[in-house]
Amino acid sequence: MTTDYTTGAIWSSTLPDAVRTYYEAELLQVLRTKSILVPFLATKFDYRARDTGTITYTEVLDTSPNWNPLNETDIWLTGRHLDSRQVSLTLEIHGDSIKFTDYAELIQYWNNGDLRGLVRGKLGQNMVDYLDLMARQVLLNAPARFVNFAGGNTTRAGIAQTDLFDLDMASLARVHLEEREVPGLNTVGDGEQQTIVCVTTPRVCHDIRTAAGTNEWKDAQEYAGSTRLFTGEVGMWSGVRFIRTNRLRLFNYGAVTAETTLDGATVVGQGAAATVDTVYSVGQTGATATVDVVDGSVFSAGDVITIHATAATNPAVETDGTQETRRIISIATNALSLDLPLMKPHATGATVTKGVTLHGSIFLGGSPAVFALGEMPHVFLPPTYDDMMMVRRASWRMFGKMQQHRPEVAEVYFSGGSTD
Repeated sequence: MTTDYTTGAIWSSTLPDAVRTYYEAELLQVLRTKSILVPFLATKFDYRARDTGTITYTEVLDTSPNWNPLNETDIWLTGRHLDSRQVSLTLEIHGDSIKFTDYAELIQYWNNGDLRGLVRGKLGQNMVDYLDLMARQVLLNAPARFVNFAGGNTTRAGIAQTDLFDLDMASLARVHLEEREVPGLNTVGDGEQQTIVCVTTPRVCHDIRTAAGTNEWKDAQEYAGSTRLFTGEVGMWSGVRFIRTNRLRLFNYGAVTAETTLDGATVVGQGAAATVDTVYSVGQTGATATVDVVDGSVFSAGDVITIHATAATNPAVETDGTQETRRIISIATNALSLDLPLMKPHATGATVTKGVTLHGSIFLGGSPAVFALGEMPHVFLPPTYDDMMMVRRASWRMFGKMQQHRPEVAEVYFSGGSTD
């Protein structure tokens, strides 16, 4: 179906402003309660930016005192110089939608007035996933001097799967932040002590807890009574509070170990094996159960692969929104059967990669990035426009951008992870 809007159509909404505002609140509530990474970005609003498309933030720098002693005759003093620095953001339109036919089960609830459940359960989760992945992209792409690599490496490509999280990194990251005079992450309640937070993966938390010499690890429930916990917080070690999320488990982002390309374009719903783990019947009836590649011999059943648009011989990267990661269930010559159907289309020649799985750890002493908004996320329920009046849609849209803002308040660390 073409993406062009039909000529002569009337631009309208099926919801009055008051109701739309209510469902926007529902949408944002899902973001607040389920998102892991977005809350660590500083949020800035400038609704005039809907016209200009640009937000510029100016920071007045501290003065530099001259502490030499004064003479008795020095009754006129030279004023201290004031200066500033700026960060400019060019806003972008982002959004997504879900579409159903009138006969879909969820639409039956919709027609019975359960639009709140649709917004919270489907559209809200879509926005959480979308924005968390955007936040991951901007947080991981910190300036090079604030990025560290396990195993003494200088790039991601050099990290081996056995280059586990270095236990010294927690205290070292704190030292780096303190040397940059970062006071600590803004606390989540009045009167609480400032602290450093590390957002990382469950595997890194496991590797820290099971490593020798980490008997000082304190589970979150041990101090939860006196401290308000962050979403996903699991414990504290070496004065750093750890939050876990699989968003930072970067499948095939390290050195490439096997690679081929798609031998033919794929469509949504394609690729799932008929039965997965002897339990699940996956995918839709009639969907193609395999994905064709140029050379299937480079992979084995059980491998986790990523289909992405990054050029051949390169691993997947967080800036590529087309990528999908799947586990291979079986291989028949050059046809791969996967654990889940593909949810996005992929072009002929798209890269299929197996590589080292990296784990990102982000040490935060503040908000290193800004979520600039000229328009808050809005819910839209466009009218049906097909000939049979059967296709229903629910969508959200925003005008904003995430960008590095104060990178000196964070440290990024890439490591491998155990595979047991």
